[in-house]
Amino acid sequence: MAAFLFAFPGRLHRRERIADLFWPEMNTERSRAALNSALWRLRKILGQEPSSNGGRNLRSIGDDVVLDQEPWLHVDSSAVTDLAKKLAVGSEVATLAAIRAAIELYQGPFLDGEEDALFVEERERVHTCFVTLAHNALAQYIREGHYGDAIAVCRKILSFDPFREFFVRNMLGLLCLDEQRAEASKFFDRWQKVLRMEIGVGPMPETAKLFQLVRQCDNHDDIEAIRQALCLERRGLH
Repeated sequence: MAAFLFAFPGRLHRRERIADLFWPEMNTERSRAALNSALWRLRKILGQEPSSNGGRNLRSIGDDVVLDQEPWLHVDSSAVTDLAKKLAVGSEVATLAAIRAAIELYQGPFLDGEEDALFVEERERVHTCFVTLAHNALAQYIREGHYGDAIAVCRKILSFDPFREFFVRNMLGLLCLDEQRAEASKFFDRWQKVLRMEIGVGPMPETAKLFQLVRQCDNHDDIEAIRQALCLERRGLH
């Protein structure tokens, strides 16, 4: 429930709706009691922040509950989505360190396991913003030749979204550019086995083609071909 309120600060939420979302197996009386108890505990937690004035930004207004957004209240999912939106519209030029910090805040799908349409929509929105930030960081790291950092970004994305082949291709090319060609081959072998087992398909032609470049790479021209392939991937984003 706390994650739900934190994700939608400033919105009025009907008590009945919250109770139905998080205690659907209980009758009305028991679910309302559970909600009241949860709100009390959350207000106590918020009250540990000296600036919260006893957690009074969590308010009940008739049959509604609202968590007011305050300057001291920092929500990880909001940090990810807000920065991604600002970068998308060009209203902010964030440092690479700030983008990477926002990427690291992402710890998995929003309220994973909750299947209400509201949660599914928010889950997809947060994940899309996470991927957008990763694209931005990856492009900057590659442009600056920071291959180790770029590889770390790919690993982060693939830990949550293992079949997003844009990042698989970048992982392959970056490992080769970082003089880890043997690791690139091991990574691809493991990844395509899982792809075939869980999805029942093989790699996309672009991925297979890049792997062939990586496998045969043994001179400067091959290295440059891989670098150019990654550049073309980045151009295709715009």
